[in-house]
Amino acid sequence: MGHANLVLTGMMGAGKTTVGRALAGRLGMEFIDLDHEIEKEADVTIRQLFEECGEARFRTLETAILQKVLHRTNQVIATGGGVVTREENLSLLQDHPVVWLAVDAGTASQRLSFDGTRPLVKASEAAADDPEAMAEEGMAKWVRLAAERRPAYSMCDLVVDASNPPETVVEAVAAWWEGIAAKEGDYHQGAWKVEHLPVDVAEGPYQIHFGRGILRNLGERIRSEAGLEHVLVVSNPTVLALYQDEVAASLTSAGLKWDIAVIPDGEEYKTLETVESIYEAAFQAGLDRRSGIIALGGGVVGDIAGFAAATYMRGVKLVQVPTTLLAQVDSSVGGKVGVNHPRGKNLIGAFYQPVMVAADLATLGTLPYREILTGMAEIIKCGFIADEKLVSELEANVFSDTASAVSSTVLIHWVKAACKLKAQVVAADTKETGYREILNFGHTVGHAVEKTVGYGQYTHGEAVAIGMVTAAILSYRRGYLSRSETERIIDLIKKWGLPTKVEGLSISAVVEACKFDKKVRSGKLRFVLLETLGKAKVGEVVGEDELTSALEIQAGGGLE
Repeated sequence: MGHANLVLTGMMGAGKTTVGRALAGRLGMEFIDLDHEIEKEADVTIRQLFEECGEARFRTLETAILQKVLHRTNQVIATGGGVVTREENLSLLQDHPVVWLAVDAGTASQRLSFDGTRPLVKASEAAADDPEAMAEEGMAKWVRLAAERRPAYSMCDLVVDASNPPETVVEAVAAWWEGIAAKEGDYHQGAWKVEHLPVDVAEGPYQIHFGRGILRNLGERIRSEAGLEHVLVVSNPTVLALYQDEVAASLTSAGLKWDIAVIPDGEEYKTLETVESIYEAAFQAGLDRRSGIIALGGGVVGDIAGFAAATYMRGVKLVQVPTTLLAQVDSSVGGKVGVNHPRGKNLIGAFYQPVMVAADLATLGTLPYREILTGMAEIIKCGFIADEKLVSELEANVFSDTASAVSSTVLIHWVKAACKLKAQVVAADTKETGYREILNFGHTVGHAVEKTVGYGQYTHGEAVAIGMVTAAILSYRRGYLSRSETERIIDLIKKWGLPTKVEGLSISAVVEACKFDKKVRSGKLRFVLLETLGKAKVGEVVGEDELTSALEIQAGGGLE
């Protein structure tokens, strides 16, 4: 791929130079050692540059040389371990795939010589005459530095276990790179790029990673980012038939111990009985409190596995790996997990944040188009409640089938926009005590419709689409939305092929089902309505007569 550069980063001892040189030879590219280029420019060693000018001057020069090097193409570039920690450098690297060569402390200590030539892990003068003390002090600095840099490293496009022999690392990176090279169009569209979105919640911040091909690298991300060594993969037969081999290979190559818990496929199995089967699988696998659960599948799998993770041994780490568009933009983000009860959806559950979310958009290619649309309903919702610009984009770009959705360059932008909104809302209101309720726009009636007609008759997104129309009519009749705004909402839902009403629906049954909505306070129905297109209002009390009237208008297909 003669138009691009491949960038390597990682801690000292990862073997960036050794791997980079061999990789360049393997791929027929030029090898560049950034530290060597800096030394040529400064005409002194890195050690002398630190001693004479300080780290700040070194970092400034490093950025300048990086910019210069990136003007050329067809290079494998081994950078210093601190390059990706600076915003200026990340801006320069945004169009170049970056690989993190992750190495554990034990391997690094065996590879490094703590002889004072590495400024950032140089021992104090007091230890200068004692090689053992120098190594111990230097390694302690290495460990601290690695911990500080880990968040930046986790943002790389590929993570490879560099504790393996160099030839193994070279083959892993080369296979990934050649996969990109085989799809030139995908390269130009940035399909190789992994996007990252931080979610900052009180329980602990985590990253959402999304892009194409993430499953291939799942094990390394889990090990390096979540710190797990033993995981239980919870999934259903449908998903496992598609992705078990790929996920298993990734976990194995990362050195993770893993087991699988197979649960039935379908909303009707979102029960405490299914959760108990996961507990049993976890006990049999020997999971302890330092282990983790991976939810591999759609929203149902994520909710069930998440609740199991929240309650098994009073909580183990949870990794969400959503394989449907709906799960990627909705249920996998925000920490709401649980199961259904005969009286309503998700009435038994918890708020339990994952330690990582990995959304591989390549998995969407196996979905029926109806499942793509159910995810699009949640993206459309995000536009209605907080982003009128997104609404305009959705009006201008409508997919015709799964293939057009997966190949679209706008889909990843929409997924990121939806995840970003949800991340911001969740950070502001983790336990859904107020503001977070805006995410429930359309859900009060949506959940009621699902319960009334029977789970499975409509997809979640289809039911929410119906609920959004109800909420829009309520907003219009209260004088919040103009007629044109309300018609625009309904027209967009129709344009995407989503339902706007249910023929023959028992309105009284829907109203009764709404009484079990989680937003109900003191017996009063509370809705999320729209103040205007792109701005939501939470906590709006709606009387039964008002709701009944809106549902009757909706059934008639008008606004009056």
